[in-house]
Amino acid sequence: MPAYHTFVTQLLQIYHGGKPAGAGPVELPSVDQVEFLCDVGLGPIAFRVYGDEFRQSDPTIFSVLQSSDLMARVIYGQIEKAAVELAGELQGAGVIPTFLKGISTSEEFYAPPHLRVMGDIDILIQHSEVDLVMAKVADLGYKISDDQWHMYRTRGHHHLPAALHPKTGLTIEVHTGLFSPEEFYSGEYVFQPDNIAGQSVDFDYRGTRVARFTPEFQFIYTVSKWSVDRDWALNLKGINDTIHILKKYEPEFDWPTLSRWFAASPHLFPITTALLHYLERADIVTVSPQLREALAGADGKLGSRTLKLLAWLLHTYPFNAREKNDDNYKSWFAHSFWLYLSKPNSRDLGIPSEIMRQFGTNALYGEYNPVRRVQSGLKALVYRIRDKMSFD
Repeated sequence: MPAYHTFVTQLLQIYHGGKPAGAGPVELPSVDQVEFLCDVGLGPIAFRVYGDEFRQSDPTIFSVLQSSDLMARVIYGQIEKAAVELAGELQGAGVIPTFLKGISTSEEFYAPPHLRVMGDIDILIQHSEVDLVMAKVADLGYKISDDQWHMYRTRGHHHLPAALHPKTGLTIEVHTGLFSPEEFYSGEYVFQPDNIAGQSVDFDYRGTRVARFTPEFQFIYTVSKWSVDRDWALNLKGINDTIHILKKYEPEFDWPTLSRWFAASPHLFPITTALLHYLERADIVTVSPQLREALAGADGKLGSRTLKLLAWLLHTYPFNAREKNDDNYKSWFAHSFWLYLSKPNSRDLGIPSEIMRQFGTNALYGEYNPVRRVQSGLKALVYRIRDKMSFD
């Protein structure tokens, strides 16, 4: 069995590589595990991997997975239609948008594309194209959620307010950058406008010309965006996108460019190293010598304890080893610790003090806050007294 094994790693291992030769019967996920997979957007993939077994062994779970797959098909069909309409409208206006996230990766890596569950359409444009693009979005019937959208750039936002279509319920997010100014990676060389501008390649999307990122940049961006995502503990779609990118493109990566990015952008080394370390020990990917060499050229090192802790956080949260990810505060706490440990200057010697700082923060704001505990106790006492008086 792999060094890291959960029902999530098992699913991804079979999905990407098939059932290992000579392996015994696959342990099918439980009802709770299936519900988790559906909640995090892996329901259609679980249906593809386990559907036949559940059809015979548990019709109830089969119906849950089948419903997840059918729903994803319907939603993808709506999104695809809207994306074609949007791309055609922008092409007519002389704008070639760069597709981001699910609308890009679903077309490039997933067969059929609805296996990549998504909820909206994300595109990247130039600052100079904002007024024109937002006007075209409005012409298509979308309602922009903030009338002051033209002020977003001056407020430091990297994307415009969401545009919602009142009939279809679909959302378009128009981006002018990849990270907000306060996010860790916004200052990295690799994500500066001059570098981003040279990382798009045109492709045909259902007869319309659009763009997507180069494989190397898609890899770096996907890992980085997942790492800072507020839903980091549940964002398995971003991790799965990363696996797809590596499976399809790693042999063709532009290694000098990738090495230069790792060397010039210190935050990239820790998060990439930790994720690849985990995925390789879960038998999902094999890290090539070229990628190891590119990472070795970065100006950074991960201590052994730091790497083990980062792997433990991945194992416990996104890959759900303990199956207790329903506590939002604990997930936030874990992500905060992940961000600290994956800083370029993080060292093994700093781990104890960071743990104490995290517990201090928890005491002030979290579940161990004395004020909150007193409030909860008083509220419970009031309920008990009220219930007893009602009974009497």
